Amino acid sequence: MRTRWLAPVGLTLFVALTGCGGTPTYRVAGEVTWQGQPVEDGQINFLPEDGNVHPATAKIVNGRYEAQVAAGRMKVEVHGQKDLGYNPAMHQNTKAPYIPSEYNAETILTLDVQPRDNTADFHLPLRK
Repeated sequence: MRTRWLAPVGLTLFVALTGCGGTPTYRVAGEVTWQGQPVEDGQINFLPEDGNVHPATAKIVNGRYEAQVAAGRMKVEVHGQKDLGYNPAMHQNTKAPYIPSEYNAETILTLDVQPRDNTADFHLPLRK
């Protein structure tokens, strides 16, 4: 009777130590600015160009982000929201996006994530 609990505990420990067999991810961190100012509140998405791995996303806070991303070439989307203040009709604070679609829905940004820690800063708009 006392050994019945060993199998579930052993299996749980094995999975915890070996992982779930998924694609390895690597730290990607950096800063995001818009017109020289930190993106205070936003999101950054890493979308695999080949579609073979899962996308990754991270919150941008005070111009900084950190994400766990699979290695490979990624399209990068940057979203930023400005606080418009309290809207009495909605009974809440409202926000509005301010970063143009060329950096999110129709992104021109890419990143080659390497199998190590990566630093990737995005200072937008890009100089053409």
